[in-house]
Amino acid sequence: MQKFLLFSSMLLASLAATTALKAQEPLSSQNHFSQPLLLAQDAAKADPFFLTRAKNLARQAAERENGGLSNYRAEASMYGPAIDSPHVENDDGSITFSFKGGPPGFATPTLETVATVSPAGTVAIGYNGPVRPAAAEPPEPEPTPAAADPIPQVPPQIIDQIKDLVE
Repeated sequence: MQKFLLFSSMLLASLAATTALKAQEPLSSQNHFSQPLLLAQDAAKADPFFLTRAKNLARQAAERENGGLSNYRAEASMYGPAIDSPHVENDDGSITFSFKGGPPGFATPTLETVATVSPAGTVAIGYNGPVRPAAAEPPEPEPTPAAADPIPQVPPQIIDQIKDLVE
C-alpha cells in the first residue's frame, strides 16, 4: 500500500503544484467565471492524462460513427501509447487526431477519421469517410545533364592543342 501511495503522489505532484500556484494568485487575476475556456486550457495542460483521455474519446467516437466494434477498428496507434497516436495540439487547447481504420482484422485501411477533442472532453468529427489520397509530395528535380556528368565538357580546339603537345 505504501508503494502505491508513493507512486500516486509522484504522478500527481505536478497537478498539485499547479493547483497550489493558482490558489496563491491574487483574486484580481483569477477571472474563473469570465474565462471558462482559459480555465479548461489550464486544466488540460496541468492534466498529464489529457492526451490519453482525448485519444480514447476520439477513437470511441470513430467506433460509434462506423457501426461499433463489430464493424470497425481503428489503426493500432490509437490503442497504444497516446504520444504515438497521430495527433496535433491546437492553440485553443484542443487536440486533433487523424487516423485510419477498417473492418476488424483489416490489412489495408478503408476509412479515415479526423476528430477534435476539446479540453472539456467534447468530440467533433471533422471527417469520417473513405481514405483520402495523401497529399502528393513535390517531385524531386531532375538533374541537369551538366550536373549528372561530373566530367566537364572540353571544347574540341583544346583537345586538338593537347594532342599536338603530346606528339
